[in-house]
Amino acid sequence: PILINADTRPSHLPLTELRQAERGIGSHALTIFQTDSTAVFDLSHIFFDGILGAALAEIITNEALSWAVYLHTLPATRPAIQRMFSALAFPLTPADREHIRNAPRVTAEAGAESDKINLRACLNLRHYFKQRNDALKLTVNDLLVLYRAIHAVKYQPSPELQKRLEKLAADRTTRTIAEEIRTSIEESRRQNPSMLIPMDASRQSPRDRLYPLSMEVPLAELDLLRLHERAIQTLNAYEGYKGDRAALYAQFDEAQRIYLAALAGFSAIFDRLKEIAIRGESASVGAIKALAHIPPPLQRLLDQIPSRFELLNNVLKGREVFSNVGAVVPSSTLRRFVTAKDDNEQKQLVWGVITDAQGVMHISLRDFRPHVAALQALGRAELAHEITQDYLDSYVKGFNNYIFELQRITLASRKTQSER
Repeated sequence: PILINADTRPSHLPLTELRQAERGIGSHALTIFQTDSTAVFDLSHIFFDGILGAALAEIITNEALSWAVYLHTLPATRPAIQRMFSALAFPLTPADREHIRNAPRVTAEAGAESDKINLRACLNLRHYFKQRNDALKLTVNDLLVLYRAIHAVKYQPSPELQKRLEKLAADRTTRTIAEEIRTSIEESRRQNPSMLIPMDASRQSPRDRLYPLSMEVPLAELDLLRLHERAIQTLNAYEGYKGDRAALYAQFDEAQRIYLAALAGFSAIFDRLKEIAIRGESASVGAIKALAHIPPPLQRLLDQIPSRFELLNNVLKGREVFSNVGAVVPSSTLRRFVTAKDDNEQKQLVWGVITDAQGVMHISLRDFRPHVAALQALGRAELAHEITQDYLDSYVKGFNNYIFELQRITLASRKTQSER
């Protein structure tokens, strides 16, 4: 069955908040929520991956529009003398209420969304890469994944959020949770996020739908952070000097070549990992296939092992999900997208990306970090959402600046600088 939740809600709310209402869960395939101007499709990941779910939402929307056009041509309707339906009544006994109180709760989460990514700059950068070196084959999604690792290292709370956290720490009743948030932020800067990236398996094996790719960006191995800073510093020194700049240009030229070569190396590594994943040969897929043919009790036991060993979890399942369903067709009405995660409690951040028919990229972030549940228990859910929104805003702002700096590094040459 399809559940329709007709309790109209404001369309500007994040999708994560819109779906926090009566809905089907688990193996229930589809719930449709109504807002003041849109419809929200909540699909079970058991039946639909991101791309298939987007396609179904588009099909239902187009059918609904077709019926609306047809029904508009018919004569005006008249109310029936007797209603063809009746409201369902669910009288609850004390035992029912006790059962509801003891029932498992959905995992606490906070959500955030942004549409501020400069997609045009990303497309221009890919063009500049191609002109510079055919080995620089980084896609837009590759760049998003690369900067996610950089952002994890560089994130700093905004001044506004910092004040809120300081106020939280000043209150004796919330001092502990404030310290936990501060510790979590500091620890995240020391960890390279292990990301699970869903890969479309429809061409290789339509039955499997998608294959998971779990990876960490090799920031330290390729020295990408230091090489980027070195390239920017030498470029700024070269541009800012008014005298003989031959020596300064030589320094920048060397830094530029080494950095772009490292990015080409990352591109080659990522392409190879994606090729392996699409063939269904990644470690994550191998683990799933190994579990498929053993008794369910043993499946549950073995499935819990990665969550108890961080390194194994990072290899097989990842700590974050990064799902990009790509650009919709020009006639599509889809605008926003949030993705799902499995029951693995180690997954704390879930990123969803979609580009609408107007060429605007929308990024969503679902936050399952421990402080979210703690803040909600204290009645401070709005602060949990602010923390998540600040994290996403910082990512988007930093990504746009990173793309701008990559453009400067890629385009700069002795000729372009002498023409200024």
